[in-house]
Amino acid sequence: MGGTLEAKVGDAHRWCDRRVWVVDGSHCSMPDTPELQKAFEQPTGQKPGCGFPVAKVVAMFCRASGAVLDVAVGAYRSNELSLWRQLWDQPKARAVVLGDRFYGSYADLAQLQAQNCDGVFRLRGSRARVINSRQGHRLGKNERLLTWSRHSESSRSLSPEEFASLPTTLTVRALRFDTRVKGFRSRRILAATTLRDSRKYPLEQIAALYGDRWTVELRIREVKTTLQMEIVRGQSKDIVRKEIYMHFVAYNLIRALMRQAAQDHGRPLRQLSFAGTVQQFHALAPYLCLFAGTPKAARLYELPVSWSSGPCA
Repeated sequence: MGGTLEAKVGDAHRWCDRRVWVVDGSHCSMPDTPELQKAFEQPTGQKPGCGFPVAKVVAMFCRASGAVLDVAVGAYRSNELSLWRQLWDQPKARAVVLGDRFYGSYADLAQLQAQNCDGVFRLRGSRARVINSRQGHRLGKNERLLTWSRHSESSRSLSPEEFASLPTTLTVRALRFDTRVKGFRSRRILAATTLRDSRKYPLEQIAALYGDRWTVELRIREVKTTLQMEIVRGQSKDIVRKEIYMHFVAYNLIRALMRQAAQDHGRPLRQLSFAGTVQQFHALAPYLCLFAGTPKAARLYELPVSWSSGPCA
């Protein structure tokens, strides 16, 4: 569903002629049953017998359409990077993956590059300080080409075979820029990317792309809050997983409805409200069922959002 919706958005919404996918993680809680406690576990801050099991969820979204392409579900203490790597059969050649500082490891960039893809991730830890040093080749005031070396010890999120397959060195482009999102204070961002061509991918374009990363948090909020996935109700681990997946299926169906509405009425998809679409659908669904198969149902389906005299007027 996500792939079909992404294809229907078209090439006009690509970034620098590249498709962009955004990765992020979240979690949801569930009933306190012995089976779910064993399968998902509860946060360490909760005393035994006083908390609820929590599932960790990592999702990959299409930046242009907002559709979710794939989801990985694991226990609360499972490694988020390992969950994300379960989704790596999704990126196609020349895709750009965008993520926050948690995902920008050496292994992530190296393995994406091996798939003929690229990544843009916020820097973290000791690597976040090298942009201010004299290391590497200076491309501009706030960008350098740096050569990273593979760590001597294997990462706990990779198998020994996967770690051994990584290149011993990796050339990345380190960037420094400020992001400005309306309603929020600006932030200084240090990022690393395998998009090394500064002419084809200018610093300003990458800064604007990363500044748009926060929209993935809105997408996750739409699933958790608007579609009420914060607390799932399943009593077994299989039902909990199915319930989480079905929330994302419903999310994609609503996204498909929004894309169709944007196309039919010549409106930018990003200007449409997800919550407003859900409310409009709930208001019209009983009447669509009542008049199913009649011309009136078709007219109701195409009814504009703003109406004052009721859907059956």
